[in-house]
Amino acid sequence: MNSGKLGTWLSIVANIGLLVGLVLVAYEIRQNSQLARTTLMNDGNVVSNEIWANLMGQEPAATIAMASECPERMTYADFMAMDAFLFTSMNMLFRNYELAREGIFSQSEWKESVNAYAGWYLANPFGRAWWEEEARQFFAEEFAQHVDTQLQRNVRDSKSYWSGIRVRLLGTESASAGVVSPACSRQSLGSR
Repeated sequence: MNSGKLGTWLSIVANIGLLVGLVLVAYEIRQNSQLARTTLMNDGNVVSNEIWANLMGQEPAATIAMASECPERMTYADFMAMDAFLFTSMNMLFRNYELAREGIFSQSEWKESVNAYAGWYLANPFGRAWWEEEARQFFAEEFAQHVDTQLQRNVRDSKSYWSGIRVRLLGTESASAGVVSPACSRQSLGSR
């Protein structure tokens, strides 16, 4: 009789162990699938940014400066270079949003990256126009709304930081005489 009860209990324990093992295997499969999905999403983002990076041209810094200092001088090629720069930059911030949706980052982490960099890229007339006219529609609404919120605050773009550093180093008078990008200088106005 005792051996019969022992056999029954061993059978129950073995079945419970088997069930727990199956649950763990199912959980591991789910984890692996989620990791594979996240990896594919991240790899797709990297490939997209690499494709767009080719459009930035040989001197992306000159085009970025032109967009801030004299956007009226920009050609379609300059626009494409700026589009590539801004898209890849914002796409990296969006990647953090996507990874948060997958549970890799937290909500506060992707929002902090937007808080830190949306102004840097978009808080100038060209950047804002680009965001509103073209880019906003490519991103998830929650992400786009958070970018909009940041742009409504008193955020600074890269040129305003540069200007502040110049004032600090050179003083107000010297800094206000600022160096203008060659593409915006008076001598080159007739050549474009």
